[in-house]
Amino acid sequence: MTALAPRRRAESSTLKRLWYRLNILLWPLGGIWKKVGRLPVLGRVVGPLLWNEKNVDATYVPVGEPVAVDPGSPLPYRVIEGLLEQACALHVVNECACRAGNRCREYPRGTGCLFLGEAGGDIDPGLARPVSVEEAREHIRGARGHGLLPCIVHGSFDSSLFRIDYRRMLAICFCCNCCCAFRADMRGGPLAYLDRITKLPGIEVAGLGRCRGCGACVEACPFGAVRLGESGPEFGDLCKACGRCADACPAGNIAVILDPSTDTLGELLERIRSRTDIT
Repeated sequence: MTALAPRRRAESSTLKRLWYRLNILLWPLGGIWKKVGRLPVLGRVVGPLLWNEKNVDATYVPVGEPVAVDPGSPLPYRVIEGLLEQACALHVVNECACRAGNRCREYPRGTGCLFLGEAGGDIDPGLARPVSVEEAREHIRGARGHGLLPCIVHGSFDSSLFRIDYRRMLAICFCCNCCCAFRADMRGGPLAYLDRITKLPGIEVAGLGRCRGCGACVEACPFGAVRLGESGPEFGDLCKACGRCADACPAGNIAVILDPSTDTLGELLERIRSRTDIT
């Protein structure tokens, strides 16, 4: 996929809406590409073509309680507020495409993505609405209340889905394990897809030495990055520090640790600015 030209502004709302609905109707077929991306030979060719640096970049922001920071340091989800303040425009999509496409029954389909940047104004008005910074904050609080995990995504698929300019948009989606394109059915890869999910700068996950050996963390990890060792959970290279394991642990044994010496928001903004302009 390539960046979309500004000419798509001129497309009628009817065409944009029909294109969106067609994609939602065919959504379940997307799982086929994940399976193809796991094939030993074909996957090494198809995976990098579909999921590469030009097409997608994603970062999870842990919002649960077990986040360890020094006193006075901001919690990780505050970086989202920093992004809201940077954006020249904010729009909330009326439904989550992943949950709508997968007919989700576990989480509300009406908690849609938040789009940052000028291109959000080119989304068909029947699919999204403009919001203020405070309304965007309220939307985020509502998503957190439903247990949905925010993910900062710059993806050409979102650009294609809504027919908007790839270089003037950024999305914050609110993910569930059962439907999210980045999390559902991801324990076996494809690795090319997993590689495009990058940890929030300065964040790590660690055990606190009171493991009960229940395995809840292993089950909760959507990427298969956690295993139980002799002394407790061990976190592999595929760990994205999303915090799901920490939220799931009944013993409170896992902490998401944010290094206060890291300029988390600054480094994230630098990466985003190299890809798109939301100001």
